[in-house]
Amino acid sequence: MPYERVFVPEAKRFETRFYGRVPADEIVQNYMEMIQSDDWSPDVVRLITVERGADLSDLTYEVFENRFIKLLEDTADIAGPPNKNAWVIESEVTMPIVQTWELMPAAQELDVFGVFATRDEALDWLHT
Repeated sequence: MPYERVFVPEAKRFETRFYGRVPADEIVQNYMEMIQSDDWSPDVVRLITVERGADLSDLTYEVFENRFIKLLEDTADIAGPPNKNAWVIESEVTMPIVQTWELMPAAQELDVFGVFATRDEALDWLHT
C-alpha cells in the first residue's frame, strides 16, 4: 500500500501521504476507506501529500475522466456534497499530472479540489 492516512479530529481532516508507485486503484481505495469511515462527514476536509519521487504515471486524462469522475458520481450518496481536498505535490515534475484533474470542468462540479506546492498553502486554503 503506497499510502499512509490519519484522521485529525480537532481539525476534522484526513491526511494522506502517497509515496512510491501510486496506482489509480490505491487512490480509489484510500477515498473509499475515508468516505466509509466513522470519521467521515460533509464538513471533513482532506489533505493529500504526494512525496517527491512518487510515481503517478498511472494517472492519465482517461483515468481521470473514465474512472475518477464515475467514482465521484457513483459515491455521491455516501460521500455527501463535495468537500475541500488539497493536494500538496512535493515535486514540480509530478505537479502537472495532478493539475490536470484540477482543470477538468466535470471534476470541479463534483469535487472541491486544489493543488499546492506547500503544506502551509494547502492548509490555508482548506480552512478558509
